[in-house]
Amino acid sequence: MTPPPFRFGAVAGLASPASPWADTARAIEHAGFSTLLVPDTLNTLSPFPALAAAAAVTTTLHLGTWVLASPLRTPGAVVREAKALQILSDGRLELGIGAGRPGGEHDAPPLGVTWERPGIRVGQVEAVLDAVATEVDPAPRIVIAGSGDRMLGIAARHAATLTVPASPLASVDEIAVAADRARTAGFTGELALQIAGIGEDIPAWLRQRGMTPESLRGKAAFLTGDLDDDAASLRALRDRTGVSYITFSGEFAARGTPLVQRLSGT
Repeated sequence: MTPPPFRFGAVAGLASPASPWADTARAIEHAGFSTLLVPDTLNTLSPFPALAAAAAVTTTLHLGTWVLASPLRTPGAVVREAKALQILSDGRLELGIGAGRPGGEHDAPPLGVTWERPGIRVGQVEAVLDAVATEVDPAPRIVIAGSGDRMLGIAARHAATLTVPASPLASVDEIAVAADRARTAGFTGELALQIAGIGEDIPAWLRQRGMTPESLRGKAAFLTGDLDDDAASLRALRDRTGVSYITFSGEFAARGTPLVQRLSGT
């Protein structure tokens, strides 16, 4: 079977006078990334207005929530925002949603909402997706983040893309196991993986957890920084696991650009 073509996303959510948001969006599009992805946290730009602003200064770049936490908005609120963004972007929205990241419960009180137990939050995910499917036209591409049986079932019913749930320390074989679980649950779409580090550069939060470039070397989500080696590694990862959508945090987007330009669409 022909493997799915590679595409790449850049995760960004911060702006300042020294780093204007419009410039960030333009740079990501110019570099060849398919998607600008904005997290849903209180420490980053609010995703929908940030993506709307990006839509105004780009033409082909897809615009994704990475990912909405289901407890933080009602289905009606998501429908309203998604409708507006689909209009403003000419249909470029990729609606990512999950039941909430670890630590996300701290975002709920300032917003005046309740962070329910996991089972209820998973139900909230499906309620949002049902509402979006019936009320947003054109319907956005759906991206699911989750690993439990119910979330995999929701992904099989609704999603075009599933983020592979894996530790930064996961091996290619462990990614393959996670991918096989998703396929067994009926998911047939695109699989995504976020890069954890490149060369000697890893995010501060991984260092805070005791990880080092040495501990990540050879892992599925770690790149060496050598263009030829990394291109070969991603092709091998895709052949073994089916993962074809690779995302970079904003701090790695520039370093990842040569790889994006070599592999996108292949």
